[in-house]
Amino acid sequence: MIEEFKDIMLSKEDSRYQHVQRIVDLLISSNSDLPGVFETEWVVHVVENPDINACALPNGQIFVFTGLLEAALDAHQLSFILGHEMAHALLEHTAEMNSVSHFLDFFFLVSLVIIWAICPVDSLAIMGQWIQSTLKKYMFDRPYSRTLEAEADQVGLQLVAKACVDVRASSVFWKQMEVLGTLSKDTPIPEWLSTHPSHENRADHLDRLIPEAIKLRESCNCPALPFPDPREVFNLTAKQLLQAPENAITANK
Repeated sequence: MIEEFKDIMLSKEDSRYQHVQRIVDLLISSNSDLPGVFETEWVVHVVENPDINACALPNGQIFVFTGLLEAALDAHQLSFILGHEMAHALLEHTAEMNSVSHFLDFFFLVSLVIIWAICPVDSLAIMGQWIQSTLKKYMFDRPYSRTLEAEADQVGLQLVAKACVDVRASSVFWKQMEVLGTLSKDTPIPEWLSTHPSHENRADHLDRLIPEAIKLRESCNCPALPFPDPREVFNLTAKQLLQAPENAITANK
């Protein structure tokens, strides 16, 4: 992956790289008591790419696209996304996903062999293989991937809470993404077809987790959360923003 992006990686002197590195350093120092955090050699890479994306590999390599830096409105939102990606690595989700996938491949292979043994028709075997592949993708792989994403959200929220980040910003980020999708008029991918929860469901899930994260934050003697709640500010702003086109149409009549 480093080879793939080496020509478009920001230098360590770039302010955007330094911003990400500071946040990662804070998350590491605030969670050094957790197994795997301090032992892992976390290495930051910031890639010049407009995609809103980031990932953390099992070996601690963290890749952040500049598109994400532009989408995250503040350090609190970016901290949560980085915490989420680090949680994937700490929870060994890649290995877990591969293990489940290999098990399902073996299970379906055995099933296919049994079908072919009962009715040795090549066309039936090919059709059975296609059906099994489709079932595996949409009934097992993608739902399981969405479950791992929700788990990483929960653990990532705990990581940033211990770093005294405003945990309320986590759901605001995904609400922003939902509004951006609405304004762009792009047809969203149905959740059941995606490896990730929908932006709306993700924000709702985080909102349910935030009260417990606030308690954890308080137990770490963090400063009081600022007023007003960024979720309330965003909801008001989003409402005005989404009503603006309707107001413009009405004014032109």
